[in-house]
Amino acid sequence: MEDIRNITQKIIIKTVILIGVILLIILNFTSVINIVRNISRVFFPLMLGAGIAYVLNILVLVYEKVYFPKSKNKILISTRRAVSIFLSILTIAAVLLFFILILIPQVNQFVKLLIEKFPLVYENVVEWVSTYADQLPLLEERLKELNMDGNTALGKGISVLSKWAGGTVSIVGTIFGGIMNFILAMFFSIYILFSKEDLKHKFDKLLNSFVKADKKKKIYNVLQTANESFSSYIIGQFKEAVIIGVLCTLGMWIFRFPYATVIGSVIGLTALIPLVGAYIGAAVGFLLILAVNPIKALLFLLFIVILQQVEGNVIYPKVVGESVGLPGIWVFAAITVGGGLMGIPGILFGVPIFATLYKLLSQAVNERQKLKGAKES
Repeated sequence: MEDIRNITQKIIIKTVILIGVILLIILNFTSVINIVRNISRVFFPLMLGAGIAYVLNILVLVYEKVYFPKSKNKILISTRRAVSIFLSILTIAAVLLFFILILIPQVNQFVKLLIEKFPLVYENVVEWVSTYADQLPLLEERLKELNMDGNTALGKGISVLSKWAGGTVSIVGTIFGGIMNFILAMFFSIYILFSKEDLKHKFDKLLNSFVKADKKKKIYNVLQTANESFSSYIIGQFKEAVIIGVLCTLGMWIFRFPYATVIGSVIGLTALIPLVGAYIGAAVGFLLILAVNPIKALLFLLFIVILQQVEGNVIYPKVVGESVGLPGIWVFAAITVGGGLMGIPGILFGVPIFATLYKLLSQAVNERQKLKGAKES
């Protein structure tokens, strides 16, 4: 009886403390947010390093399996980790070099073409709207208030973007800070990869000291499920972006659409954003083609819609959706909810997070069904 009282008192004390902490956070919400931001800013290089180490580790595991895995040679054994890390970094560097040498010039040309063609597109649209503006007095009034040509509209757009970016000085400062954070993160990621077994051993020792065996098993199950979901998603998403970029470029060549390599490269790059990314690139590509040939621009939209239907219903669920064990409808839900809660990071990582929760929930349901079946029998 006394043990039950002690347990009840502990539960009451924990509940009161939890309610008190929640109330303090609510009453000092702004201060708490500022503190969290400052802490996250300090720890950002370490978190970035951990993320880089996670991505590199996917490649390290592959290279370790092919770098004389059965050899008894001490030199090969002692150098396996270092060589695998070096090859992994070299692989990532080669991918980045591909982006710099191939995709970045295409994106740069894309931006130049957009700037050159935007005034013409803008003026054509205004002229077309003006033709029918007399039927809509409110629209006609708004056009008179604008009273600007395409170049003026472009200048105002660039001005707005410049203000939004925070000015040249802040951009330079941000780039310099980003470079320093990246260098620190790279050193930290290499350290993690070299000592990952030791870190795992210490983490296991920590859990053994403070966590019960059943809870420890659940923690490891959650971590393993999350690892499977994230690693499968990263590989699948990269494959999907390459596939959609190549298919778009080939399709545009076949149907003789202008700027095939430029628009195809941009669509492949934006396709890294799940499901909706290709539409973003396609929308701006439509504007480029519109300045050359309005009919082809409409046909391009039709081509993109068909390609996206194939991509969304066949390629994405097969390459990404099934690789993370998440049905297609849940992939769309993950992007919608993730983007609403966390913006771009939520769009990018909503799918593996949902996949992890989906798998854990499925495991829990299956376990309960088994227990229910065992009781009934």
